[in-house]
Amino acid sequence: MKLLHLTLMAALTAAMTQAGAQAPQAQPDMAAPTVVRTAPAHPDPYVPPSLRRPLRDASSGPILLRYQAMQKLRKRFDAADADGDGMLIRDEARKAGLGFIDKNFDHIDSAQRGNVSFDDLNAWIIQRREEARSR
Repeated sequence: MKLLHLTLMAALTAAMTQAGAQAPQAQPDMAAPTVVRTAPAHPDPYVPPSLRRPLRDASSGPILLRYQAMQKLRKRFDAADADGDGMLIRDEARKAGLGFIDKNFDHIDSAQRGNVSFDDLNAWIIQRREEARSR
């Protein structure tokens, strides 16, 4: 893909150079502004720059997937927060379909406050991951 991109850029540059050499010279007072269009740097300009680069090693893949999963979970958590206080009570989690929070609410709410923040949830997920690794 990169080789194709470089080949297309070289062909485009050569074509533009030849067209410029064959074009008649315009008079300075009638010269129109020159517009040069180039191919986009990436096929999809909406992909953030940090995701455009290929992954450097195998450990980056799982990290990226974990980050994306946490972002989705954060959106669902925020959508479930009916009163907008940044905390979920058990009923809000149940109504939003976050069954794993409802089932593990007492474990996630280690301070026994009656509500959980996203940080509490994240800490619980990390703790569970570490417990699974130690087995």
